[in-house]
Amino acid sequence: MRIATTTIFSLGSNALQMHQNTQAKLQAQLSANRRVLTPADDPIASARILDLAQAQSINGQYATNSATADSFMRLSESTLQQVTSTIQNVQELAVRAGNPALAASEKKMLDAELQGRYQELLGLANTTDGQGNYLFSGFKGDIKPFTEAAFGQVTYQGDDGRRLVQISDGRQLPISEAGSDIFQKIKNGNGTFVTAYNAANTGSGIVGPGEVTDPNKWALAPAPRDFSIQFQVLPDPANITKNITTYDLVNTTTGVSLIDGATVPRAAGTAFPRTYAEGADIEFKQLATDPVAIPVVPAWDYGIKTHVKGAPAASATSNDRFSVKTSTNVDLFSTLGALSSALNTYQSGSTGAAVFQNQLNTALSDLSNSLGSVVTRQAYLGARMNETDSVKDTTEDMKLQYTTTLTALEGLDYAAAISDFAENQMVLDATRKSFAQVQDLSLFKYI
Repeated sequence: MRIATTTIFSLGSNALQMHQNTQAKLQAQLSANRRVLTPADDPIASARILDLAQAQSINGQYATNSATADSFMRLSESTLQQVTSTIQNVQELAVRAGNPALAASEKKMLDAELQGRYQELLGLANTTDGQGNYLFSGFKGDIKPFTEAAFGQVTYQGDDGRRLVQISDGRQLPISEAGSDIFQKIKNGNGTFVTAYNAANTGSGIVGPGEVTDPNKWALAPAPRDFSIQFQVLPDPANITKNITTYDLVNTTTGVSLIDGATVPRAAGTAFPRTYAEGADIEFKQLATDPVAIPVVPAWDYGIKTHVKGAPAASATSNDRFSVKTSTNVDLFSTLGALSSALNTYQSGSTGAAVFQNQLNTALSDLSNSLGSVVTRQAYLGARMNETDSVKDTTEDMKLQYTTTLTALEGLDYAAAISDFAENQMVLDATRKSFAQVQDLSLFKYI
């Protein structure tokens, strides 16, 4: 068999090239500590590695997002904790102001402290995260949420949205809060209805906040659920040296008594349907002791009650009254403004004391509701921070899983690779030597 010289050179060259390529590949694998360097090395593993690398990158971003969200919410929670402490300080101040031993000048001194608490709350409501983003402006992170026109008159400039951060495939977590929900949308009274003092009252009556005995019945009461408790004081027919105080429950919208259907105001000197007893329940429902109305008033029950303490008054021209209405939204800043006004306008005497106590009770009730609003928001934040902690654990577990899988797919068996490298180096050296010897095989050397 004849073998051409060119064939010998070609076969030797190809062998050298093959072993050099193998050696280069092994060297590259050892340098990178990876088995799969190109898709050609293992197409199936390469595709899987690409998917896992993308998933690992997204998982890392979720971990970053969770940390960012947690940091933002912790700052919000810390700020709300300061708001809680400030409201509690104002409550203590209001309780101190209710001390009857304090003179008008001393109550005004308390107002100076209240002014400072007010500014503190306004500053907390406008807190930023250190990067210029406001905590309580909803979506509008770059807009200052609360602006003040005058003491107690604060306007919300943000919106009702909440900024969201993606912390996992199926979860977007709200991290910002709408300041209107925390500081403004606060139900007054007991949250269902609110009792209020009439500025024209001349007696010493103080109305309680009331309570709901049946929420469904109150909800079914005819809108707009605007009532008043009106008082009458007349001589006792059995003992003209004493007076009897009676009261009526009136639908303010229609001007008709709920109890007997009479049109209000009644004729001068007319006793009202129910007898007043200080501190006793004033129930907004038909009682067995109510006088028989002509025409008959259908049975009614609005599911609420309240009470009045002190001595309501009446005159020939007016009757003391207290309103009972559906609760509406009030804001924390106007509550402090109303308390400040009460401290500055206090007047001595039984009537002045009654006016002030009613104003103080309203302020304390609204402060309590404000505190409840803030604490509720803190609870929501706490729940979401717990969620970020849980997501952090999940992302860490996923990170470990991705790393383990990637290592299995592209990881290099270092010992085997070094052994292959040494073996191939030996083969390559042998190939070089044999090729060098084959190069000398020529007939011309023997002519």
